[in-house]
Amino acid sequence: MEKRSKNLKEGKFIPLTFDLMFKKVFGNEEDKRPIKYLLKCILDIEVADVEILNQEIIGEVFGDKTPTVDLIVKLNDGTKVGIEMNTNVNTQLLNRNLFYMFRIMGRDLKKGESYNKLNKHIQINFDCEGYHRSPISRYRLIEDNDLEDVLTNILTIYRIDIPYYVNKCYNEDVKKLNNKEKFIGLIGIDDKEKTSEIVRGDNDMEDIYNKVEEFNGFEDIIGAYDGEWHRQEVMRTVMEEKIEKATKKATEQGIEQGIQQGMEKGSIQEKENIARNMLKEGIDINIISKVTGLTLEQINNLK
Repeated sequence: MEKRSKNLKEGKFIPLTFDLMFKKVFGNEEDKRPIKYLLKCILDIEVADVEILNQEIIGEVFGDKTPTVDLIVKLNDGTKVGIEMNTNVNTQLLNRNLFYMFRIMGRDLKKGESYNKLNKHIQINFDCEGYHRSPISRYRLIEDNDLEDVLTNILTIYRIDIPYYVNKCYNEDVKKLNNKEKFIGLIGIDDKEKTSEIVRGDNDMEDIYNKVEEFNGFEDIIGAYDGEWHRQEVMRTVMEEKIEKATKKATEQGIEQGIQQGMEKGSIQEKENIARNMLKEGIDINIISKVTGLTLEQINNLK
């Protein structure tokens, strides 16, 4: 009997957005074709070879923060690329990813070596949700009033809006999408029928999908996925309780006479008051955005 996660519906599979699946496929030292294809699609570079430095731990514990990253690879020219699969996006997570990146950079030099020997560092963030100004955003250290004045070329960060490309794959003719669009969509889709349509005719993407199907039968993947699914369900329940508590508190303080009424009035002030109370309860800003209708940018401005 085929081994399968009990939490998957018919026609679904454990996707590449699950970090352990991502590491299995793209962090395989024995087959580097998938990671080379990823770098080609995202960074538009062809690499003859790539060194997979490590998949998880990248240094000693710093205080109570263990520096970990999903995948770190080194290119022929010494450039180091850190790749993160972010199931959620908030300020704390973005700061955490920066922390990881600087820790990797801090290990480039030995005592007494010249800073000219620092490698170029790139961080690729695959974001499964969260606020994005554009489908792919590139960040560098630049001068505020002159975007061409780059302080240094050794630091670049990419943020990729996976849901944007998933929607493209579902709402547009897949045959008309380019490889980058289809590849990012492939990462975020867990539907067998749609995935088969996306990878058809592309040997590299077909190979990646075949690996995903194979790993879907591995006990360690299934066990980790089911454990994470259960944890998320618990968190969802806790969040629902926090939301209920925060909205009740808002009502008791006379901030508004019920969320529904406030939403219908469309009062920005009332929505902001609810959002402030929810922030005090430590509720994730993505959930606050869904409840109040405020954008993540508006909510961040309330902090």
